[in-house]
Amino acid sequence: MSGDKAKDGKISIGTGGTDFGSNPFNSLSSGGLRKVVISTDTSPKVSKPLRKSSGHRLDVRREKSGRGGKTVTTVKGFPPGVSWGERKEMLRDLKRRLGTGGVFADGQWEIQGDKRDEVVVWLEGKGYQPILTGG
Repeated sequence: MSGDKAKDGKISIGTGGTDFGSNPFNSLSSGGLRKVVISTDTSPKVSKPLRKSSGHRLDVRREKSGRGGKTVTTVKGFPPGVSWGERKEMLRDLKRRLGTGGVFADGQWEIQGDKRDEVVVWLEGKGYQPILTGG
């Protein structure tokens, strides 16, 4: 160890016989691995437009039972053409607009609070036919 130290008290990291400058992965082969391209594009991402439904009916309902007295707004009845990922993306945008929490569970949206009127207006803007169901 005393032979590795320079006069100023620092350890040399040169490749001259020390392990500090060597790469332990040099002996591995990358043959057979797929190439990964990392984008350096820093422009803002533009989300793809959400699929418009051709007037598909969605049930918007206010529920309280089984939730400890808390009121939630549920939306269910999505058409089979709308994927799970698109439903989650739409819910995220809606929650952001309403300033409330919510979750996508059991094939339906559950939004905190009684937000039926706001949800209906938002869904109509997306091309759906929301119907107020229940009480």
